[in-house]
Amino acid sequence: MGAADDTDMPDRRRQIMDAALQVFSTKGFQKATNRDIAEAAGGISPGLIYHYFKDKQDLFVSVLRERASILTIADHPQQLMELPPHQGLTLIGHSYLKIMSAPESVAMFRIILAEALHFPEVAAMIRQHVVDRVFGVLRAYLQHQIDRGFLRPHDTGIAVRAFLGSIVVHIIAREVWGQIEALEITNDQIVAMAVDIFLHGLSREPGEG
Repeated sequence: MGAADDTDMPDRRRQIMDAALQVFSTKGFQKATNRDIAEAAGGISPGLIYHYFKDKQDLFVSVLRERASILTIADHPQQLMELPPHQGLTLIGHSYLKIMSAPESVAMFRIILAEALHFPEVAAMIRQHVVDRVFGVLRAYLQHQIDRGFLRPHDTGIAVRAFLGSIVVHIIAREVWGQIEALEITNDQIVAMAVDIFLHGLSREPGEG
């Protein structure tokens, strides 16, 4: 089946990406092949994948960009920059939590983490296309809020890791350890607490009841 035969499937690109997510999340990036993805996509020709994606890395990055709402923020940072800290951090928190808590994303995250530890090229690819871009935008957002006078000066790199890290702990407790208490906490509660602690801390002001 070639590109000329593709007119009956206008959503073929989406079909390939859905199949790739399934294969990547079960086999990992290194072991996944175009043949595996083609079979998962309904038995299309492996060569047809190159009609939509340059190579396996391009397909992998496209899947991440499509599924990770936080990458949408990184692609359109102007929509984030003018939001006040509470609203902006809430948006960031929900976007981050969404990618990390969807069942297929959790499976893929586990595979990616395992492969990144063993294959430096996979770690470098994820860092370049995901981590560096997201962290860069979030640091720029915090710096912009400092410049606007909404936040006190601080190390934005440490702050980004502290904020996202507080959410990751909940995800691990819920999705990996299956802690009963963690399973009962809603996404809204997780994000609201993370934002509140990040912006205001837990110290009680003098005279506060």
